[in-house]
Amino acid sequence: MEALSSIIKEKVWDPYMGLEEKAEILRSKMKVLISRGKDVMSEAKDAEQHSSKKRKTEVDNWQSNVQTLENKFKCFDQEVEQSSKFSRIGLSNRANKIHKEVEDLLDQGKFSEGILLNINEEKVQPLVTTNLKGKVFEQSLKEVIEYSLSEVSKIGIWGMGGVGKTTLAKHIYNYLLKESRFSGHVYWVTVSQDLSITKMQRNIAKTFGLDLSSEDDEEKMAAQLFESLKRIESFVLILDDVWTHFDVTKVGIPLEIGGGKMIITSRSSQVCDRIGCQKKVKVATLLMTESWELFVETLGHSGDLPMEIEEIAKRMTKKCDGLPLGLITMAASMRGVNDIFEWRDAFEEFTESCMQMENMNNEVFSVLRFSYNRLREPRLQKCFLYCCLYPEDFQIERDELIHRFIVEGLLVRRNNRRAEFDQGHAVLNKLERACLLESVSNYGGERTCVRMHDLVRQMALRIARDEFKWMVKPGAQLREIPEEQEWSEDLDKVSLMENDIKEISQPLSNVCPRLTTFSLRGNRSLSQVVDPFLVQMPGLRVLDLSYTAIQQLPSSVTNLASLSALLLRCCTELRFLPPLDKLKNLTELDLYFTNIKEVPQGLASLVNLRCLDMRTEEKPFNKPVVDILARLSNLQFLSIHFAIRAEDLQGMRKLEVFHGVFVDVCSFNGFVKHRQSCRRPSFFEIALEPKQSSSLGFNFIRYDNKVILKDLVLTGDNVEMLCYDKIEEERDVTLLPLDTQELVIDHCDILTLGNSLLDAIPSLIQSKDLRAIHIIRCRGLEFLMRLSCCSSMGERMMGDHELTLRLSCLDEFSGLVKLELGEALPAVGTFPHLCKLQVFSCNKMKKLIPRWLLQYLLNLTEIIVDGCAEMEEIITEDEEEQAKQCASSASSSSPFPSNESRSIKDNEVVLPKLQSVQLNCLPKLKSIYKGRMTCGSIQRITVLSCWKLKRLPFTLPLLNGQPSAPPALQEISMDHEAAWQALEWDHPEYKSVLHPFFKPRW
Repeated sequence: MEALSSIIKEKVWDPYMGLEEKAEILRSKMKVLISRGKDVMSEAKDAEQHSSKKRKTEVDNWQSNVQTLENKFKCFDQEVEQSSKFSRIGLSNRANKIHKEVEDLLDQGKFSEGILLNINEEKVQPLVTTNLKGKVFEQSLKEVIEYSLSEVSKIGIWGMGGVGKTTLAKHIYNYLLKESRFSGHVYWVTVSQDLSITKMQRNIAKTFGLDLSSEDDEEKMAAQLFESLKRIESFVLILDDVWTHFDVTKVGIPLEIGGGKMIITSRSSQVCDRIGCQKKVKVATLLMTESWELFVETLGHSGDLPMEIEEIAKRMTKKCDGLPLGLITMAASMRGVNDIFEWRDAFEEFTESCMQMENMNNEVFSVLRFSYNRLREPRLQKCFLYCCLYPEDFQIERDELIHRFIVEGLLVRRNNRRAEFDQGHAVLNKLERACLLESVSNYGGERTCVRMHDLVRQMALRIARDEFKWMVKPGAQLREIPEEQEWSEDLDKVSLMENDIKEISQPLSNVCPRLTTFSLRGNRSLSQVVDPFLVQMPGLRVLDLSYTAIQQLPSSVTNLASLSALLLRCCTELRFLPPLDKLKNLTELDLYFTNIKEVPQGLASLVNLRCLDMRTEEKPFNKPVVDILARLSNLQFLSIHFAIRAEDLQGMRKLEVFHGVFVDVCSFNGFVKHRQSCRRPSFFEIALEPKQSSSLGFNFIRYDNKVILKDLVLTGDNVEMLCYDKIEEERDVTLLPLDTQELVIDHCDILTLGNSLLDAIPSLIQSKDLRAIHIIRCRGLEFLMRLSCCSSMGERMMGDHELTLRLSCLDEFSGLVKLELGEALPAVGTFPHLCKLQVFSCNKMKKLIPRWLLQYLLNLTEIIVDGCAEMEEIITEDEEEQAKQCASSASSSSPFPSNESRSIKDNEVVLPKLQSVQLNCLPKLKSIYKGRMTCGSIQRITVLSCWKLKRLPFTLPLLNGQPSAPPALQEISMDHEAAWQALEWDHPEYKSVLHPFFKPRW
């Protein structure tokens, strides 16, 4: 009886009577936790602003958990206040659980290893450059490197324009990047002609992660920069294209302390002297034999040139005077020319261009002018000249530039937008092949941008100003618009982009009747344009106010009858547009990311619109759009954030690209069915989200066709891929396009028996075009799939393309595949295209990949696991016995792999295509794999804040009987040297072989 009384007291009476006391203690604890959260974030933010460090990922994960728990506590607190006698015991038990979570977070919030990382933790990429030519060039490279590794702190590289100073500096940058004494602390900043100390300070700070954007005081910026660089024991700062001298101390570069070094490139020896360079290296021109070798190599002619052509080619080479830029550009313009008459004509034309440019004080200008003339097509020449409207050394995105070509009417009009973009890419490729534009690639190797060499741009500026009457002053640090006398009547285009103009408060006295393009893009402080200002530009066709702080568009815009493009992208302060109904010629209206709350008045009258972008991350527009969009039948590109009906799109027979939100299944399905029948639009980004909580613009990976499912309940029979056979109208299902490439499932509830993704959306197996799946904060999801799902789905699942799978913040997720006894293992090759597996903040997950599953993942190239609090093993053998039982009950078509399998042997796994393993903030991780891993393609291994991990399981190939590094290995990154020294190795030589690839983050 006493035992029963004790149980009742413990389980019933104490919880019932002690609820208020527990709640009060909990309130006190939550205050402590919330205060700690504020302190941590304040400390992190302050450090990020004033040092070269950034917060660890685990800090953001911890803060997210604190906020989640705070919300949970608020709900609990409300329930306590409204509790009945029947709910008190349950609430008391919940209080115990919340109390434990608070204690755990307070303990984690101590961050005994610190909350910050050096910003240099990211892999620094080498610069793309061309091969060096000439013995003099090689000697210059050797000299600069020797000086860099000596006690010299300031080095100047100088020489005439086009001689190859920047190319030499890029080779030096790439060499020093590998030099262990600098530990990757090599920074590149392009200075350019319009020197500004504050601009230089911000650009230098940006290279190593120091944010000075909110600071305007030059001295304060210098102090912050000085302190941040001083913390780095050894660094190299390369300043390219310096035109005038500056005081190193005033900028904030600490060269007198520690091992800091600065290398500058300049056209002037005097600039190097005045800056205080202790050593100078002149980049000389090429010898004639070297020039001829470079010319022939660039020309790309197979075999020997005919004698007469060779004679002319050598005369051209001689006129280039040993300048690499001139030689490359000249030879590129003659590629594919095999006729002697054309060569003779070209030489005469070259001679004339030399006379045209004789007063520009540089032989290379005549070569560049000749190359420009050789473009022949006026459209191609205009497209080339258009690039000089951007600031010097500006990296111009290819897609943006092509869009401008279209807006300006520089391309031949095509029937569809894709064809026009194809034409634009062809134009840029021709300009690159002519060496008049330089290609810029991203880290993935994609050609995303172009830029102009500064000498090429100077030549283009002269032509644009003298022959086409353009006013070009981008990035010139203007605080006001140019003087009245510069606004001549014959102006055609004006570019004042990327300046610091704050307002235009006075109208022009001169009328500019021929002005067609006016750009103030990137004047981020510009808040006002006085109304009469635009009245003096009656023929304006393109008005670009993008990336400004303008709050209200001048009403005089409505009188610009010729206006074809109104570009207001990212004008985040813009709240008002005047009526647009008079702008009958408008074809492009860009309101992306503005603060406009209403559909613009007169939008329905813009029947010639081809492109309309009204996306925003704010709440949708206040009033619904009814029958407005249906009138815009010429639209080719439509991107909107407000809810839309499928019938609004059915009259848009030219629509190629659509981004939009549907709030009900009926409208969503209507769009999918309409697209299935008419094959338009070709590309889409669509969301079904009843709460309309602004998920458009969320870019996981950029693919053409994207579907977002948000705030839905997925039950397993309510989402299907649209097949060609008819779907019964009365069935309440969501139809997904068969050509969906990216699927985002966000904040959905999974209510299925198996609690797996394929139970929730079984029709995913029909999507053969799928490239990426991102699942975020979905409740009820425990597995990606169950074994019974796999074995009944044929040989292949989830598409025929390389697939990226990202799992984020799934609190109940346990594993990729749920084994079920009695179910056969699927055939090998079931998941042949899963290439990238990324797992973030899945805090219930303890084991990532069971060993038996690896036979299906032979194409895996990347594994990322980040912020998973319970993760203990990456590859585990825990399910081996169960898997063997499943295999024994399977047919012969799906055997459990034998010891001879290429992917799994005794105590060894082989992942032949794995290139990258990134493990971050895994406090309980003890093992990547207890056996050995053979990964012949491995490039990068990153292990950060995984304090219990003491072993890397990777085997090394043998070379002449000795262990050697994997051929593709680039980097092994860990927190610090102590973490590396603490590692245990399977072979006594492994540590010494791999140490050259080790890079500490601290």
